[in-house]
This record gives sequence, structure tokens and C-alpha cells, in this order.
Amino acid sequence: MNNPIFTYNQDEAVKAGQTAFISETGAYNCKIISAEWIQSQGGAQAIEFSVETDEGLKGNYLTVYYTKKTGEKLEGGHSMIQAIMGCTGVQQLSQQFNGNKAFAPELAGKKVGLMLQKVLRLKQDGSETYAFSIICPFSVATRKTLSEHLENRPAERIDYLIAHTKDKDERAKQNNHGYQQQQGYQAQNQFYGQPAQVTQAQPQSAPPVDNFEDDIPF
Repeated sequence: MNNPIFTYNQDEAVKAGQTAFISETGAYNCKIISAEWIQSQGGAQAIEFSVETDEGLKGNYLTVYYTKKTGEKLEGGHSMIQAIMGCTGVQQLSQQFNGNKAFAPELAGKKVGLMLQKVLRLKQDGSETYAFSIICPFSVATRKTLSEHLENRPAERIDYLIAHTKDKDERAKQNNHGYQQQQGYQAQNQFYGQPAQVTQAQPQSAPPVDNFEDDIPF
């Protein structure tokens, strides 16, 4: 009798032909593959995340801008980065070069929950594409946002966002007014946890680094 090389597994079989990338708005348990420090052509500074979900789906170009091209601080981007640090238990970020690219090594391999919003866009040739914005990070272990953890409140925020966050459609704006690319909606005017389609409470502010608790991630 020949020894089998493969044994049929239906769960694995149905994955054939499916996308290997995140494709829908939703909450995902992720592992951070890399966090790269980048700068736009205009000079705005950002950190760009590449992640992989528990299901093996990849998410790239998840960009959080934290300064404008003028060097002015973007409060929403700073709050987002602080929140991700809090949810991963990282107390500082440094810069480590690999070739001509700079990374924040403290975040590599960390687990974090990310509520992502799909943003529908147009390419320069008019064809359709999409990207994702980080709406709100949360703990993989408890599904709590950082503020829910620090205020000892139940994990409700992410379920609310799942129920109320819709895809963000920027295609009409690109057609009617021209498109000035801003990766990551939170870079200019919004704080994390506040998608444009949802009426939200007051913005949450991440605590200073020295307030992080020893048992985070919670």
C-alpha cells in the first residue's frame, strides 16, 4: 500500500482561488509584519504597517501620517500611533535601517486588533481600486479599545463600529474635484475611531507613554 502524500481537507480546499488580501471593511486580529517610517514626496511623515490576519490575509500600505508636509503635528495620527503602542504594550518606537528603508523594530511580530475601513478610489487611468484606513486598534485578547481597558468598561466599541461603519467612497470626489491623495483619513482632520459615515462620541486620546500598564497588552 502506498503512503499518502496528501489527505483531502475540505476547509483548505475551498480556500483555493480566494484572495490572499484583506478585501472588506471589518475588525481583524492581526500580526504586525513590519512598521516602516516613510515620507511623502511633499515631506509629510508617516508610519506604514504591513499585517497578516489570523486567517492568513495580508494587509499592506496601512498608513498613518503624523506630521504634515510643513512639519506641523497631526493630532489624529499621533493619537493613532499611541493607541497602537498601548494595545501592543510597546513603550517607545525607534528607527532601524534595513538598506535604505527605516523600520520601527519594536512593533514587528506584535499582535493587535485593527478595525479597518475600505476606501474606494480611482486610479489615474480611471479604473477602480481600493485601500484601507485604520479606524481603531484594539486588544486581540479582550477586544477592548485602549480607553475601554483603562476606564474598565466592557468591550463594546468594536462591535458598534462593525455594525455602523460603511465603505468610504472617494470616487465621486476624484471625478468632480480632482484627487489630492491622502493615505489614511485620520492624517488630517479625524481621530481614530471616527469614520466619516458614523456619528461618534468625542475623540479618544491615547495616554502618555509613561501611563502604560505593565500587563498591557490587556
